Amino acid sequence: MLVGLQYGDEGKAKIIDALAPGYDVIARFNGGANAGHTIDTPHGRIALKQLPSGVFHPHATLYIGSGCAINPWKLAEEIEQVREMGVSLEGRLHISARAALVQPHHIAMDRRGGDTIGTTGNGIGPCYADRALRVRNDTRVNLMLGDLLGNETDTVVAMRDIFMRMINADGGTSPWVAEMSDLLLSLPKVAKTLRCYVQPDRTWLTNRVKAGARVLFEGAQSVLLDVVDGSQPYVTSSHTVPAYAYVGGDLSPKYHRRVIGVAKAIVSRVGRGPFPAELGGERSARYCHEASVSNIGKAQEKTRFSAQSLLRSSDPLDVGTALRMLTDEYGTGTGRPRRIGMLDLGELRDVIKAHGVDCVYLNKVDCLTHYANSSYQGVPVRVHGDAVPEDALPDVQIYPGLTAQSITSGREGTLDAALIGFIDFVERHIGAPLAGLGLGPERASLVLLDPRESAPVAQAASDA
Repeated sequence: MLVGLQYGDEGKAKIIDALAPGYDVIARFNGGANAGHTIDTPHGRIALKQLPSGVFHPHATLYIGSGCAINPWKLAEEIEQVREMGVSLEGRLHISARAALVQPHHIAMDRRGGDTIGTTGNGIGPCYADRALRVRNDTRVNLMLGDLLGNETDTVVAMRDIFMRMINADGGTSPWVAEMSDLLLSLPKVAKTLRCYVQPDRTWLTNRVKAGARVLFEGAQSVLLDVVDGSQPYVTSSHTVPAYAYVGGDLSPKYHRRVIGVAKAIVSRVGRGPFPAELGGERSARYCHEASVSNIGKAQEKTRFSAQSLLRSSDPLDVGTALRMLTDEYGTGTGRPRRIGMLDLGELRDVIKAHGVDCVYLNKVDCLTHYANSSYQGVPVRVHGDAVPEDALPDVQIYPGLTAQSITSGREGTLDAALIGFIDFVERHIGAPLAGLGLGPERASLVLLDPRESAPVAQAASDA
């Protein structure tokens, strides 16, 4: 299975896309339309929300497990989007009939109350809450995808009844009445689109594995945002840790082989919550929250700031802003500016140890070369795992010598001494081998490392 090891946006889809040729099934086990997995392909760039990231590999079957929360309207749109890119999902996509169904009142509730945590407003949290609640006001609220297709009329009526009860409780003042009503009206058409993909057999994936299929589970959100293991309440609403893949992915854990972790060298976080390595500390968190509320994103920051000037500042907040602009760290689904932090090897070490991660892919290594033009004169790397005061940098080492030339050589298949030294430095601190380096956004810029060699050897990504 493959999971993100930080706060999300580590480039998990890019690694799935590279590894997919070696697997028969790519499966999602958690989350919903609150995930944004961006893939650069020969067909163009696409930000997948609910479809597994192996969609552009025709040999791969795609599975969305019962642990997911399905937004049927957005999933139907996504299926149509990939169809327009020339990709057929007929016979390839299977969705568990027991996946939770996001309903209009979930979306309205999330928009009304999600700002405290910093959610995406897609209704995922309220959907999972209703799964646990089961019944409200003598009405079943934990509807599943199979309910929609098994008894469409009753399901639509139930959704409308629940939504109208919520509106009436608010005094009829909800600003989303018209939008949610339109969703309900379009539901029969959406159900028709999804019907052929729903899989009622809970043993479907098990049977595939017994027949010899290799499965790669894809985590939607990342480990540090787990609903239990993360820092409450600033977490996602599902289980993101590797162990949950077998519950939400509908497969026995006896088939487990290994845990693949994905991290990125320019660490980011969207929304509120602790971020020990954040450049600018609480000031950065406050700025990003206010920017999100004010709809300030990439275009506005480009107009307001000079990234190169900020990069040379002695203020960590300015450096973080510059790195966000230079490395395009804005929310895939929302466009929100992401909070930026230094590479935190201490935190990675703790996560790897806690969840038995076997190997790690590290993305955006090329972006570390921006630090050479900053006041740090090298790459600041945090090696301690505990929280630190605002703007303080204890237990931070400056890693020197990582140049643009090293990155260029790596892309061409040659790892020079500086890049090999960096790999060794990271592996010693995190306690796990690096399986690959992302040296750019393109497929060809992913350099795979052979852990069997004493010195890393660059391989083509197609050899995965």
